[in-house]
Amino acid sequence: MSLREELARVGNTIESLDHVLRSMGYDEPLDGMRPRSNRVVFFARNELRRFLIDELRKANGQPVTARDMAEKIMGQEGKDPRDRAMRNDMVKRVGKAFKLLRQQGVAKSGGENGQLVWLLSCNNST
Repeated sequence: MSLREELARVGNTIESLDHVLRSMGYDEPLDGMRPRSNRVVFFARNELRRFLIDELRKANGQPVTARDMAEKIMGQEGKDPRDRAMRNDMVKRVGKAFKLLRQQGVAKSGGENGQLVWLLSCNNST
């Protein structure tokens, strides 16, 4: 991992921690405390799928990739897309959400230049 990627990852982590601590009103020292999990919650239940459906509608039939959507989400959240670990995690989450949408008949997938791309299903009424 390059130094810039590591710096971006650490910056995103610190920003997340600061946000949580401020929201909880916590201002005591954190010496000796360890996090329970490294999973970051970005979306409430069904929020990611709703976002993806809206983005597929905005694409007007143009295919999108999970990576495109992950980077768009990171940009909206103010996260640094050079943080490779966070970006890869987000791509996995978006991919899983797209697969659920495909199972529900809302989205369809296809291959384009060796990449999996996603479109809104024609018979979608959501």
